[in-house]
Amino acid sequence: MRLDKKTMHKIEWLIVFTVLVIICCFRFDLVAAVVKGIIRLLTPFMLGAAMAFGINLLMRFLERKLFDNRHAKKYRVLQKIRRPVSIVLSLLIIAGVLAAVIGLVIPQLGEAIRNVAVNLETAIPRLRTWLDSLLSGNPEMQETVNQVLGQELDWSAILREVVNFLKSGSAADWQGAVSVATGFLENIFSSLSTFVIAFVFACYMLGRKEKLYSQASRTIHAFLPERGAAWVSKVLHLCQDKFGGFITGQCMEACILVVIYWVPLSIGGFPYAPLISVIIALLSFIPIFGCYVSCVIGALLVLTVDPFQALIFVVVFVVIQQIESNLIYPRVVGGSVDLPGIWVLLAVSVGGSLFGIVGMLVFIPLASVLYSLLRDEVNKRMERKKQNHDTGHKPENISQ
Repeated sequence: MRLDKKTMHKIEWLIVFTVLVIICCFRFDLVAAVVKGIIRLLTPFMLGAAMAFGINLLMRFLERKLFDNRHAKKYRVLQKIRRPVSIVLSLLIIAGVLAAVIGLVIPQLGEAIRNVAVNLETAIPRLRTWLDSLLSGNPEMQETVNQVLGQELDWSAILREVVNFLKSGSAADWQGAVSVATGFLENIFSSLSTFVIAFVFACYMLGRKEKLYSQASRTIHAFLPERGAAWVSKVLHLCQDKFGGFITGQCMEACILVVIYWVPLSIGGFPYAPLISVIIALLSFIPIFGCYVSCVIGALLVLTVDPFQALIFVVVFVVIQQIESNLIYPRVVGGSVDLPGIWVLLAVSVGGSLFGIVGMLVFIPLASVLYSLLRDEVNKRMERKKQNHDTGHKPENISQ
């Protein structure tokens, strides 16, 4: 039997796929090492692409608002400076927001640490009294707790021990310390170099995004059939809409959270109101679990000043959280994601177990893309079955 060219091409790809599967099964360690090496090499560029995607959302907004297309087409100067000015303004806005957050959080955090250190001396006796009353029926446990909490730390003695260790340290100790310090500096240098490469790559992508888009589109249409190219283009546009909508919605949600927590906490006289509001806004990027973690952190911060006020803070937090989750979040983020709750839980669980917090953030819009594709395919198949049923056409039997 003579095989045509198309069948031979399929057989060749099947052989290649089979060989790859065999290699993965018998030399999985080698494949894993190669994949890790490739990921390590591509990390700066993947980070740069992610940075470019996020900055592009703000850059497009500035281009639309500051440089109207009618004026840009009329004046060539505006057309030339539109992109560089928008990139610089976007970077300045992002840097300003980060500087404001750091300038707001660091002083409050330092004050909280100082208060914890000051209140710790009075908090331990109160804790010991409370535990004594709680463990009054268990003398052995009560004595153990008293021994642990009754110890006083002599910081002068601790400091003397540290100085003596540094003076009498052996060569092996110093060699180990130097090795740790060298590794730490290498990690810092590696992180800085990765960030610089990613930043330069992101700026390049932003400056020439139209040309890059045209090249990618031509490549897709050159190597794929028309139907496959249309499907890939649809998926890429869907990813852009879902990821862009999710990032924009989450940033708007974080800004709203800062306001709706800062104002009532400040009016109620709660300590560290700015710090707690910023922590709640930052942890809101972590789906499902972020609100609980921020509530615990905020309550602990207030607890260092006033335990009763910490209880009131939890009540205020729950009330505001219910208002935010039922009224604000569905209108700000819900429409952009368009994902049922069970899918959100699945995306958070899988993404968190695989890639941690970053996986939680990425897998929600990714799950939204998969859900949209699956929903469209199901609707298309159901519509096709309905048309076949209405026209009385019976589907062909595949076995015939």
